Amino acid sequence: MINLPRLLIVVFLVLLGGCGGGGGGSTTGTATQPPVTPPVIPPVESRLTKIILKSDAGDAIGLGQNYTYSLSDAKISVSSDHNRLLVQVEGDESWIGAFQTGGSTQNQLQAGTVTNVQQYVDGMDWGESGMTWWGEGRRCSSSHGWFSIDHVKYIGTQLGEVKIRFERQCDGAAAAMHGEITYYADDTTKPPPPVAPVPASLWRPPGDVANSVGNYAYFESDDGDYVGLGKTWRYDQRSSKIDIVGDNVNLNITVNGSDLWSAELRGMYGFKIFQPGYYPGIHGSRFHNPVKGGMSLTGAGRGCSKSTGWVVIDSVTSDATTLRVTAIDLRFEQHCEGRAAALRGVIHWKAPSPLPPVAVNTEVGSWYAPATALPVGGNYLYMQSDVGEPLAKGLIDLQTNSTATFSVDVQDNRLAINVHGAHHWNVSLAPKPGQSQFTVGDYGNLTRGAFTVSLDGYGEFSPQGWVVIDSINYSSGKIVALDLRFEELGNNRAGNASGLLHGQLHWRAGQSDNFTGPSMSVPSLFWHPEAGNTPSSGNYIYLESDRSDYLGDESSSQSSHLYTPLNSLITVSGTGNSVSVEVKGDKIWGGSFAAMSNATQILTGYYAGLNNSAAYNPSRGKFNWSGNARGCNEATSGVVVDKVTYSGNQLIELLMRFEQHCDNDPGPTRGEIRWMAADMRQPSGPAPIPADLWRAPAGSLPTSGNYLYVQSDQGDRIGQGRSVLMTNKDTQFFASLTALYNNDAYFGLSMESSKTGLRIWSGAFQTMIGMKKFQTGFYDYVMRIPFQNRAFGGLSWSANGVGCNNSIGWFAVDKAVYVGETLTHFHARFEQHCEYLTPSLRGELNWEGPALTTALRKQSSNDEASARKMRTLIDRK
Repeated sequence: MINLPRLLIVVFLVLLGGCGGGGGGSTTGTATQPPVTPPVIPPVESRLTKIILKSDAGDAIGLGQNYTYSLSDAKISVSSDHNRLLVQVEGDESWIGAFQTGGSTQNQLQAGTVTNVQQYVDGMDWGESGMTWWGEGRRCSSSHGWFSIDHVKYIGTQLGEVKIRFERQCDGAAAAMHGEITYYADDTTKPPPPVAPVPASLWRPPGDVANSVGNYAYFESDDGDYVGLGKTWRYDQRSSKIDIVGDNVNLNITVNGSDLWSAELRGMYGFKIFQPGYYPGIHGSRFHNPVKGGMSLTGAGRGCSKSTGWVVIDSVTSDATTLRVTAIDLRFEQHCEGRAAALRGVIHWKAPSPLPPVAVNTEVGSWYAPATALPVGGNYLYMQSDVGEPLAKGLIDLQTNSTATFSVDVQDNRLAINVHGAHHWNVSLAPKPGQSQFTVGDYGNLTRGAFTVSLDGYGEFSPQGWVVIDSINYSSGKIVALDLRFEELGNNRAGNASGLLHGQLHWRAGQSDNFTGPSMSVPSLFWHPEAGNTPSSGNYIYLESDRSDYLGDESSSQSSHLYTPLNSLITVSGTGNSVSVEVKGDKIWGGSFAAMSNATQILTGYYAGLNNSAAYNPSRGKFNWSGNARGCNEATSGVVVDKVTYSGNQLIELLMRFEQHCDNDPGPTRGEIRWMAADMRQPSGPAPIPADLWRAPAGSLPTSGNYLYVQSDQGDRIGQGRSVLMTNKDTQFFASLTALYNNDAYFGLSMESSKTGLRIWSGAFQTMIGMKKFQTGFYDYVMRIPFQNRAFGGLSWSANGVGCNNSIGWFAVDKAVYVGETLTHFHARFEQHCEYLTPSLRGELNWEGPALTTALRKQSSNDEASARKMRTLIDRK
């Protein structure tokens, strides 16, 4: 035991000795008063929400890095439900965690340690313990670990405080993710606003950019920047359509000029409107840090998987009532994939203000296109719109033989002009009363019905205008040459427009399209699959999808798929300048590509800025890719054809890569297709049956005759957790040997039992591609017919009309006897998981053909009736 008085004396002497020396004071004598020991003030508890993550080398979730977050640099959400804690972090990285204690106390979280915790899954019973922590799209298939709730406090029924530590190993790995979470509901920390004033050292555009007309965009790219390709791009109201849509803190900006550019701008979380200033350290728009803001810019089908950079909002105004942005000036710098090379740019946009209306057209024939704006030769259409004109909104557009296709004809007694390039113009003119054909002269005082102009599928409401045909020639009743000018005054439904639309056409039938073809200068940074991700020989289709890509799988950061003739059905067909591709594997994918319209065959090179619409730009070509039960409304793509070979006009070899931005989103789908007609490989057949594969319990089956035994897990929607045996004594068996959707070997069976409960069952089995007869063996990864991957085979089972929307499983053919081409005996086992869930339906069946009617065994008309019945039962959900 410590002698307290003696300890105090020692402390006192030490303190006293510390007072001697320095300051010129005496070193002897006795202090007149004892020294005052300052009171020990306990440290103030830092009531700050914070999350600390430490990842071991080899951990698949944290990738061996450390992370720290607070409310000053991330949006952190923490909530509890019964005995489950949910955590979400949106910072420079994004994370989601769930911790469920299980046990008998389930109303609230309790302090304590939970060991041997398995992976948390949605819908887990409250009595079970579970944990998950994933981020940046990276997840585990399974995990184990522990977590400790060191402190928890509720304010009423709401979680007020919690401190928790955890350790989690992913998919059996030794490396772990370690975490510490501290949460206070009363932490009012706010992230900082944009930096103001803006640092003067930040990039600015050249001074002459300010001389642009109306809204404008300017992009300047370093060498090595993939999006801008090291070039400078200028657009203003005369050469492009610049639009902004969105709300007060989320803007989508499109610049539709010679190429299509798309920007997504995201404001700071916690602010109702955009704030002027400098936004440093931002990431791409889809997975940005919400307390910092974000931006992504894509152009001509080129974009970043990941980007970093900054944004400066030099000025911004918003509507006082709706808070929507009405004008904005911004600058930015974007670095793709962490590269030093940058794309810099400036965007100036202001919502159009009402202009004085234009009441009438000008004098007929008074307008001519500027001579300096017109090409010397070849076909052309020059369009000039006033700023307040509601259709083209100030656009000046010149289309020539090098950029567009031209069509001039008389259709339904109307002059029809169709010019299709980067923009699609249609002009339609009715003849004068009594006129049998169009002639040189004035067509004035034209109103709706007599004269229309449309741009990209949109036209004016009740326009009026004039047309002057300066020259026109016919040959054999067809127009072969035409020069005309026109003017249109549109109506925006609220009165006449505030500007006029003018056009001038020069067209000769003998002028052919002069499209230049793909660029031979392929961007060095255009995507390639990483080494080892594709086979060294044979046909394949390899796909990668970013997290924000609509077509891909949101559950992973870089979802990828590899398809070959051994694991999928790949169909490629091409003639002339186009090709179509279809893949039926674990998912169904398909796409099409066409070169520019004047090309007789696909050429090697780089095709930039392709779209997927029916009205695609014929001077560039067309590309579309869809799958995973999804497609793009609009898409912009780039395609590189590395190799292409024809035999005559028939495609026999193709090697191409692509990048597609669905609806112009930042995250793309990328793919590589290698195909040769000579590769005729198909799946080799079923595998040997595993010795420990499930069988019906010993003694539960008859020794002969038709029967079906099914065993259903709890949670299986088909069998409802029951075990059922059906035999010839209580059940009618109806078989179909006719393939319903293709020519691969097929066996379908439907049963109607006299037993109570699940009385009506139906099932179907199908082999892999090219097999006309069942082979004994093990068929794995089989999916629901007719949506199966034909490289593996198909399996479908339902009961009382209840089936799977999607399923995965296996079947084993123990015996298959044929007489000639007819199946007469079939014995198989199977396992099916509806919607890919854990609960299963297992079964063992035996079918002996002689037990059925002679007509059925001979594949008579009754077989087709059974096939129709099976088709109905299998398609029923």
